Amino acid sequence: MRSLPLTILFITFLSACTSDDVVKSEKEELLGIFKNITSKSISKDKNITQSFAFPNSKKWLEQFKQPIILTSSTDKKNQATLVSLGNNEERLTWVSSDGISLSYDDGVLIATRGYSQDLLSLRYEKPKKIFSLSYLEYNKTHRYLNGENRYNEIHFECTGKKMAPRSIEIIEYTLLVDRYVETCVSAKHKYINEYDLLSGTTVVMKSKQWISPINRYFLTYNLYALQQF
Repeated sequence: MRSLPLTILFITFLSACTSDDVVKSEKEELLGIFKNITSKSISKDKNITQSFAFPNSKKWLEQFKQPIILTSSTDKKNQATLVSLGNNEERLTWVSSDGISLSYDDGVLIATRGYSQDLLSLRYEKPKKIFSLSYLEYNKTHRYLNGENRYNEIHFECTGKKMAPRSIEIIEYTLLVDRYVETCVSAKHKYINEYDLLSGTTVVMKSKQWISPINRYFLTYNLYALQQF
C-alpha cells in the first residue's frame, strides 16, 4: 500500500477521536467474547481452514496502534489495510491509504466509496436479526449511481442459512465459527455471501461479500476484535 497521505492521516486522526469510544467499546465486547470462546478447547480432529492473503502473525498485527480491518480480493492479488474513519449510529466507516472507504453495519457491507461501481446504499434486514436465526427469507435493495448520474437499484430476494460450526485460523488465533450463507437472486444477478460468525454470537470475524455487478466479491477480516492496545 502507498504511504498514507497527510490529509487523509489528519482526517483519520480527527475522526478517530469521535469514534474511539464506539470502536473501543465494541472491540472490548468482541475481545471478551473472543477470549471466552478461544479459552474452550477445540478438538484437534476438526478441520481448520487457514485464512490466506495477508501476513498471519500476531507480531504483524501488533504494529498497528489503532483499530484496523483487512480486505482482500478473492484472487488474493490485491489487499488493503483500513483504519477507522468514523461512525454513524454504530455503523463504522473504514478508509485505506488510497482513499477507498467501506461502511459496515455489524459486519454487513452497506456502502463503498472509491470503486469503479460504488454501492451507494443498501436496504436490508438488521444483521443481528438474521445472524441470530438458523434460517430466514428477506429482501435487499442495492443502490448504485449510473453513468447519467441517476440512481440504479437492484432488488434481490434472499435466503439466509446458518451452517454447522467449524474452525478457522486468523492471525495465529484458532476460532470456532458458525458460517452464515446468504443467497440473493434478482432478475439478472445472483450472489452468495458468506459470513463467519464467532460461534454462538452474531459477531462477524470474516466475510465474503458482493459489492456490485462490476466489482463482484471481496473478503473482509475483522482484525480489530483481536487487537490489544
